[in-house]
Amino acid sequence: MDPEEQELLNDYRYRNYSSVIEKALRNFESSSEWADLISSLGKLNKALQSNLRYSLLPRRLVISKRLAQCLHPALPSGVHLKALETYEIIFKIVGTKWLAKDLFLYSCGLFPLLAHAAMSVRPVLLGLYEKYFLPLQKLLLPSLQAFIIGLLPGLEEGSEIYDRTDALLLKLSLVVGREVFYAALWGSVLASPSIRLPASLFVVGHISRGSPGREQKYMLGTDYQLTVKSLCASLLDSNVLVQRNNLEIVLFFFPFYTCLDSSERAIPLLRSDMVRVLSAATQTLLRRDMSLNRRLYAWLLGSDIKGNTVVPESEISNSYEDQSSYFFEKYSKDLLVEGLAEILHQKFPDADVEERHHTYLKPFRILLSLLDKPEIGPQVVGNLFLEVIRAFYSYCRDALGSDLKLSYTQSGNSLISTIKENRNASEIVKTVNLLVTSLSTDFLWDYMARCFEDCFRPAKQSHAVGRSVGPPPTVSELCTLLVFLLDVIPLELYSEVQTQYLPQVLGCLVQPLAKEMEALSLPELTHALKTCFKVLSKVQMPPSYLDTEPASGSLSPVKGENSEVILDTNAVLPGDEGASFPPLKSEDSGIGLSASSPELSEHLRVPRVSPDKDDVWKKGGSMQRTFLCLQELIANFAHKNIFGAQLTASGEETKSAEPAGPREEAGMRGPAGSDSGRKNSWEAKPLGGPQLRQMLSDLFTVRGSPFKTKSLETPSPLPSSPGRKEEEEWAVDQVVIDPGSSREGCREAFAAACHLLLDCATFPVYLSQEETERLCDALFQLPGAGDASFPSWLKSMMTICCCVTDCYLQDVAISTLLEVINHSQSLALVIEDKMKRYKSSGHNPFFSKLQMVTVPPIAPGILKVIAEKTDFYQRVARVLWNQLNKETREHHITCVELFYRLHCLAPTANICEDIICHALLDPDKGTRLEALFRFSVIWHLTREIQGSRVTSHNRSFDRSLFVVLDSLACTDGAIGATAQGWLVRALSLGDVARILEPVLLLLLQPKTQRTSIHCLKQENSTEDWRHWFNRKRTSFRAAWGAAEPQEGGGEESAPLSQFTTVDREAIWAEVEKEPEVYPPGREPSEEDLPCCADPLDGTACDTADNSERTESADTSPTDSERTSSFSSPSREPQELSSGELCCTPLPAAAPPKPAASLKSTVRCSLARVDSDKTQASESPSSDEEAAAELQALSAARLLKQQRERRETVEALFKHILLYLQPYDSRRVLYAFSVLEAVLKTNPREFIEAVSRTSMDTSSTAHLNLISNLLARHQEALVGQSFYGKLQTQSPNVCPHSLLIELLTYLCLSFLRSYYPCYLKVSHRDVLGNRDVQVKSVEVLIRMMTQLVSVAKSAEGKNVEFIHSLLQRCSVQEFVLLSLSASMYTSQKRYGLAVAERGRAQREDGLFEENLINLGQGQIWSEHPLQIELLKLLQVLIVLEHHLGQVHEEAEHQADLSREWRQTLNFQQAISAPQYVQPHRLTSQGLLVSAVVRGLQPAYGYGMHPAWVSLVTHSLPYFGKSLGWTVTPFLVQICKNLDELVKQYESESVKLSFSITSKRENISPDYPLTLLEGLTTISHFCLLEQPNQNKKTTAVSDPTNLKNAKNAILEELPRIVNTMALLWNVLRKEETQKRPMDLLGTTKGSSSVYFKTTKTIRQKILDFLNPLTAHLGVQLTAAVAAVWSRKKVKRHSKTKMVPAASASQLTLVDLICALSTLQTDTVLHLVKEVVKRPPQVRGDEKSPLVDVPVLQFCYAFIQRLPATALQANFPSLLGVLKESVQLNLAPPGYFLLLSMLNDFVTRTPNLENKKDQKDLQEVTQKILEAVGNIAGSSLEQTSWLSRNLEVKAQPQISLEESDDEEDLHAGAAAAASAMVSASAPSVYSVQALSLLAEVLASLLDMVYRSDEKEKAVPLISRLLYYVFPYLRNHSAYNAPSFRAGAQLLSSLSGYAYTKRAWKKEVLELFLDPAFFQMDTSCVHWKSIIDHLLTHEKTMFKDLMSMQSSSLKLFSSFEQKAMLLKRQAFAVLSGELDQYHLYLPLIQEFCC
Repeated sequence: MDPEEQELLNDYRYRNYSSVIEKALRNFESSSEWADLISSLGKLNKALQSNLRYSLLPRRLVISKRLAQCLHPALPSGVHLKALETYEIIFKIVGTKWLAKDLFLYSCGLFPLLAHAAMSVRPVLLGLYEKYFLPLQKLLLPSLQAFIIGLLPGLEEGSEIYDRTDALLLKLSLVVGREVFYAALWGSVLASPSIRLPASLFVVGHISRGSPGREQKYMLGTDYQLTVKSLCASLLDSNVLVQRNNLEIVLFFFPFYTCLDSSERAIPLLRSDMVRVLSAATQTLLRRDMSLNRRLYAWLLGSDIKGNTVVPESEISNSYEDQSSYFFEKYSKDLLVEGLAEILHQKFPDADVEERHHTYLKPFRILLSLLDKPEIGPQVVGNLFLEVIRAFYSYCRDALGSDLKLSYTQSGNSLISTIKENRNASEIVKTVNLLVTSLSTDFLWDYMARCFEDCFRPAKQSHAVGRSVGPPPTVSELCTLLVFLLDVIPLELYSEVQTQYLPQVLGCLVQPLAKEMEALSLPELTHALKTCFKVLSKVQMPPSYLDTEPASGSLSPVKGENSEVILDTNAVLPGDEGASFPPLKSEDSGIGLSASSPELSEHLRVPRVSPDKDDVWKKGGSMQRTFLCLQELIANFAHKNIFGAQLTASGEETKSAEPAGPREEAGMRGPAGSDSGRKNSWEAKPLGGPQLRQMLSDLFTVRGSPFKTKSLETPSPLPSSPGRKEEEEWAVDQVVIDPGSSREGCREAFAAACHLLLDCATFPVYLSQEETERLCDALFQLPGAGDASFPSWLKSMMTICCCVTDCYLQDVAISTLLEVINHSQSLALVIEDKMKRYKSSGHNPFFSKLQMVTVPPIAPGILKVIAEKTDFYQRVARVLWNQLNKETREHHITCVELFYRLHCLAPTANICEDIICHALLDPDKGTRLEALFRFSVIWHLTREIQGSRVTSHNRSFDRSLFVVLDSLACTDGAIGATAQGWLVRALSLGDVARILEPVLLLLLQPKTQRTSIHCLKQENSTEDWRHWFNRKRTSFRAAWGAAEPQEGGGEESAPLSQFTTVDREAIWAEVEKEPEVYPPGREPSEEDLPCCADPLDGTACDTADNSERTESADTSPTDSERTSSFSSPSREPQELSSGELCCTPLPAAAPPKPAASLKSTVRCSLARVDSDKTQASESPSSDEEAAAELQALSAARLLKQQRERRETVEALFKHILLYLQPYDSRRVLYAFSVLEAVLKTNPREFIEAVSRTSMDTSSTAHLNLISNLLARHQEALVGQSFYGKLQTQSPNVCPHSLLIELLTYLCLSFLRSYYPCYLKVSHRDVLGNRDVQVKSVEVLIRMMTQLVSVAKSAEGKNVEFIHSLLQRCSVQEFVLLSLSASMYTSQKRYGLAVAERGRAQREDGLFEENLINLGQGQIWSEHPLQIELLKLLQVLIVLEHHLGQVHEEAEHQADLSREWRQTLNFQQAISAPQYVQPHRLTSQGLLVSAVVRGLQPAYGYGMHPAWVSLVTHSLPYFGKSLGWTVTPFLVQICKNLDELVKQYESESVKLSFSITSKRENISPDYPLTLLEGLTTISHFCLLEQPNQNKKTTAVSDPTNLKNAKNAILEELPRIVNTMALLWNVLRKEETQKRPMDLLGTTKGSSSVYFKTTKTIRQKILDFLNPLTAHLGVQLTAAVAAVWSRKKVKRHSKTKMVPAASASQLTLVDLICALSTLQTDTVLHLVKEVVKRPPQVRGDEKSPLVDVPVLQFCYAFIQRLPATALQANFPSLLGVLKESVQLNLAPPGYFLLLSMLNDFVTRTPNLENKKDQKDLQEVTQKILEAVGNIAGSSLEQTSWLSRNLEVKAQPQISLEESDDEEDLHAGAAAAASAMVSASAPSVYSVQALSLLAEVLASLLDMVYRSDEKEKAVPLISRLLYYVFPYLRNHSAYNAPSFRAGAQLLSSLSGYAYTKRAWKKEVLELFLDPAFFQMDTSCVHWKSIIDHLLTHEKTMFKDLMSMQSSSLKLFSSFEQKAMLLKRQAFAVLSGELDQYHLYLPLIQEFCC
């Protein structure tokens, strides 16, 4: 606060005044409308005027704020006027002093008002200024600039206040001083853009045109820098008028001729200030405003606005046409260039992107505008162009940022696309392109070329491209800019850019690089070379030369207007002195550069790039010179930077490639000489020219194989050649060159140079005919002896390849050299071929025209020397191989590519392969492992290259691959594991096609071509067939005549030497060679065939000169057949129609005969067949009709048999393929062994790989040749030609889509292929083919085994794929047919053996048999193949099972219908003699019949283990055919075992079966094999499988198992019989072993089969023991069935039950040996069998086994000791109980009784009463049953009578029934008819006899003493049946009578029985017919004795009875009878027994 104001505040009046004003100010706060403001202002005015005594206003700040607010532009003019009124009141009150002090408070409201004040307000405001402000005078200075800014808006033209404002400003200037005023004015211009127009108007308006500018310099103010800034800002203003006024100011004050002259200039300015003003002024050109341009150009050209010259006359130079040009050149030009450069260099760090982008476009647009002014534009552009390009690059880099990436390769498209995506950058590029197209087409390129040349000149010599504005360009910068331009400038607009200008630019770039290399650092050199490559990539061939005539003279002369061009001869390129340079092209529009202007001509000097130079592409032109310079550059570079020696200019380049003009020595050497003293970076002794030549010639001499000597120390092997004198001089470390320290730069530069060289080498030149011929002569002549023939660059490159330690340099050099060599070879071939064609045709289409020729970079002659006279290739290969070590992994990719390229380019494939193979087979393990590592590196890194194999890459590392695959099975684990690791990795990466390709080529070699047998059968006759074979044979000449591949070493040597690399080219050439064709209508006659040998003799064919072949119409099948066979090659057997199969085969003579006798033989055989056929159809004569009918029937039968046999053989052999020539089986075997090794070590990975790799040749080139050969094999199969042009086929269609399918097909093809009989092959060939067949099956087995595990994974896709594989290849069918055919062969050989023994004549074979050469082996020759086939079948059966059920019928059928249909189909398949399609193997009749026949002796005993193995392993998979298959198989096993037993038992007898067994060595364990098979099969089918082997999840269908079980159970007796026979043999063997005397002389069997008795015994028990648990009943029944067959021939007459024979006892022995059968079990089983005797299949009348089983049981019981018998009483009782209740045949009851008797007699009495009771019961039942049988010959006397009498019929006594057969016949009869009392029985006598034998003693033991009475009723019942026999004394009843008497005799001995018979016996005794009996019936003596002695009174009673009878009967006969009876009674007693009764007797007799 002011002190004055502080004082005033003490005055209360002032305080009151202040409060009044405050109150007035508060009104403003409540104002809401503008009217309120006016009222508030009014109140304020009153308040202010309320006290006028105080000049210091209170609240000044608030008042000024409120007033300023009231002057707001938005308020109406009324408010403004009221506010101005308030201001005036204030100004009056405060006075001048306080106004000056507080001016800043009031001016902030007033100064801005004038700009937007209303018309009524302005005068009032100006009045205020004039009245109150001007008087302030100097006090205005602090706010002067603001005051001026406030006043200037009043200078509006046409305004009424204009003059008043102008006057006010002038007064103000006078008041404050003019300089001060104008300084403030310029400051305000800079600060406020809005007042620039009035300010510029004020200045322009007050300039006095009459007086010079320096007199009016006050108008420029005091601060000249400020003035310059303000001028620049105004010139850049957006208002045109502002710019125009300021241009006038500049034009007046700063003319160019005075502005920098200290004496003349208006104000002292620096040059930089003028440049700034000028750069701002030039930007007005962007306005395209004529008024602005006129003023600017007037300023630049030194004239006024109207065009009048302002420069004094005396200074005008006469040398210029007009003064303006002179003025511009002298004064303006440099400043303008600098000004434009400043615009180009502008920086905008803080500006936004859009603003910056807009500014970037300015300089280019300014230049475009300047080009419209010819006096200014072209000259400026010429001087400024480098800066323009720099700015262009800089702006783009700024716009794109990191996206700006320069590409030095051929494709710059990425940059273009990046620019297109960036709008700002694309705008810049478009603008610059517009600028460039405004210039002449060649200007840009010529400019850049000269800039580049200037970089190499010393500063003083440099012909700079105009005065340099910026820093001089470096080589790197120019390269960057040039590359950038090439990418962004559209080169296509003018064709000559790429065809003419760029080649010249390239020449200008390369030449200084070659000559002045020392001037550049290595990075610069690299950059320059990359740039050259970029230029080269944009160069294009000119199309125009093709039709032009060669130029007659030199180039066209310079055009007339070029007289002013100044030639700078120093800059002329060498060889171009004679050529003058046409000018830059002048555009018609005038925009381009005018070459006619002297300034431009002087500036341009000599153009480097000229549009009229037409020798660019001709000989010696720019392109050729560029290439030569490049070669020179490489040689120089190698010597300077790698060898460290300068190349002396000795002119070693080839003379043929010299440029046309003479070479200047100085020009060639250039500045190199001056730099020669410079110290080299390589410290070793520099090499001179002669020394280097010597070194190179020594290096590349032929040194033999690189493997003979190894250099241990040096990385590159350089074996020394002894005898060289220079050896001491050249140490190895000097020859092996180390490029030194600058390694990286050296590498990059060398790589860039090589890259450029390669691309240059591909460009052609246009030569005339003479030049072309001269070139050809020079190329193809061999170089002379001198070293000069090798170009220097080539020697340098070769040295770097072999002798430099830097891997990178070596790789680059090798890559380049290989590419150049490849290129040269190709070009040489093309040129040579072209010249040959022209010479042969005598017509050259290019005669008298230029023709395009690409010259080979290395002449063919030199290439030949390198290949033949040096070991260059071997050295390079060794270098590359050594680079593959683990230390230099970074080089591996490059190295491998080079190694492979070298392999393909080397003269032979062995160069690289030798190195690999020697390392892989090295004795040192470490070396081998390292070699495997390197091989895997090569393998993986050549994947892509080999995948897209082209002609130049047609080699593979086959030998090395085979060696590696061989090492899979290496005994050394590390090597094997490494190889396997490589294999697994390769397979996982999809390399299976690469691995298999050489293997497949071995398997598909042309010599293995075959034809199917049915193709031959389609011939009409054997003659035709013979001709066909002749024709075929001649076509093999090419293949057979070729020498076999050279094999190094013996057969046992490594595969490396045995199998050479597969030569794909040779195979292509061989198969595609078109055959020569006979003239039409002419077959090859026999004279055409070589010698007179067998026409089918392969060896003769080898020497044949004839190579014709024809195809006659009748030999080739129809098109449809060919097509079908091609599309599905594996199906050809099915395609035979039934007619073809059944047609009569044409028999051929069996043994091959000489050609002369062949026809006659054939005719004879044909005649014989015809007669055989016609015999049956001859009509019979009339008189012998019956005989003829018989004959016809037999003939028909014979014919039918022949036809059936023929059809069978045809079906067997229909699958066979025949080779057409011998092939090398060892190669095929090796291929298969490789496959086997892979499948053995890595089956899963391999199968996965081949399953997913298709034969699609479009995806991989490996398979092209494979698919071609495969297609040819298909053609040969159907009888077509293998060689020549392949029939057109759809692309990429291969009959086998997957590799696994192809492998399967090939294995099957080799399996099916045989040599034909008529092809003469050695025995070794036949054996080789047999080995191949076996090996092919082994491979198939491994493949199919792996497929099983794939199928187990049960993925639907897998299953479907395997199923289609098997179906497409018909695997099962061909395997089955091959097996059947092989078995047929074995059988034939067996038949021959038998025939030889029986001297039988061999019958003629059929066509098929005679055609196939099956070899002359023994029966077992076929066994190896059969064994493998059986293994394969075994795998296939499992595989089929896992593939699931084949859906033979549609799913929608009803279940029953489908099941019925399946059963029907199965029946058809199982009985069919050939393969039936969709059915499984196990359902095929072929397989079943093979299995059934497999064990027959005719097929050889050696096969039996294999057959047994097949059947046992396939059991779970047989399905429905299980029973069909295994039952006959088991029967055959039994037969074979029976035969062995027979052989054992009768070794002296020669059995028929032993023919083969004698010829074959049968293994001693043969019976064991059969027994094991028998056990496995039987147990599988018969026993239930509770846990059904986990691993074989094949659970057979219960129905199938049941059927099989039933079938085997039917054969169980057969099996048991065999076991019994074996058991018997074993017992014999053991008994022979035991009683061995000390000398071992005991005679034993010589058979070796039964020596291992323990083992065989155990096997038999192992077989039988498990059966007893589940099948005890069936087994027991089988034993019984066998028992019944082993009958005793005659048995003892006294025995009622026949005794067991020895063989039957063996059975008992066998059963007793079974550990699982305890006695009670056996008895239980017997009971079960008896209860339900199973029907046993046997003879037609199959008896029940109940009786035999009881016989067995009886024998079994007899063997048991008494204790065991007693212990098992319950079981025995069970048997007896159950059996007696059954309706047995009578012998059965006899056996029961015998068993009971045996038990009772041999065991003590039973303690247990219950047991005793049971025994009594069963005894009773059995006896009653036997009693019933005994009474079976009785009948009732009358109806309802209980009296019985004997039937009047003969009876069989025991004496008569000797033969058991009769008994059994009776048994059968008895079994069929019920035993009844009315029917006569053959068994009554036996029953009676048996009872007589056992009854009495049995009952005595069964009933204890206290129980005897219980037996009497039983005896009575039995005797009921006996007494009728005793009453009948007829002769026919004699046997029964005898038996009955015996029974009664035995019974009567026991007194307790007396009650049962006493009465009847007495009756019988008293019967008159008593004595009618034969004498043998002595039993009556004991009967009568017992009758009389059991009671003491009985004799007396008898006597009394006799006495009374005597009295009754008085006749003599009766008395005699009574006497006789009494005498017999006495006779019956013992001696003197009746002496007490003597008196009575005497009395009776008397």
